[in-house]
Amino acid sequence: MKEKSFNDKIHLLGRITVICALVAFMGVPFGLAAANGIPVHVSEVLKNAVPLLLTFSIQGICENLSFMPIIGSGALYMACVTGNVSNMKVPAAVNAMEVAGYTAGSEKGDIVSMIAVSASTFVTIIIVFLGMMFLAPLFAPIYNNAFLQPAFQNMVPALIGALLFPFILKAPKQSIVPILLPIIAILTVGRKVFSSNQSYIMIGVIVLSVLYSLALHKKGKINA
Repeated sequence: MKEKSFNDKIHLLGRITVICALVAFMGVPFGLAAANGIPVHVSEVLKNAVPLLLTFSIQGICENLSFMPIIGSGALYMACVTGNVSNMKVPAAVNAMEVAGYTAGSEKGDIVSMIAVSASTFVTIIIVFLGMMFLAPLFAPIYNNAFLQPAFQNMVPALIGALLFPFILKAPKQSIVPILLPIIAILTVGRKVFSSNQSYIMIGVIVLSVLYSLALHKKGKINA
């Protein structure tokens, strides 16, 4: 019997974990409904769920395609289950690989990335628990301060910008299209249209960026 490769084992464990997590997530509302004798109307559930699924499934696919080459499959499985992917898990994984000196996509890099995401998850749980129990009343005035609100609203873009900058320096030619296309799109259609259709715009940017990189590679301007 052929021994499974590292990636095969990661995908097997990842799929099992995601399925178990989905069962657990769905078990909470259905379990509470059953315990309290509340009927579940499937038609009403689908009526409200389908629009959300159509929107966020596209966004989820785009995010997975974008993050998987950066943090690896194993870390992405954990990050998708535990949440805070773009603002905590990806920066933690990327920084851990840089400190350890491993490249994204290698087996050692994937292992370091998984350890970083796991550590980030535990830290998040501890901080959320402490904040819920003790710190929320202390920090509420800071979060609600009108002067600081713009900073909190732009926290994720700031993190993503800091995360992308090293990759832009390493691959400036490949970065031209992914940076310019969204800027052109938002200037052309406006912020409101861009925000409501960003999942579809993201798909177009990803496809065109890949085609652009392939064209550069075929012309010998970049290495594989």
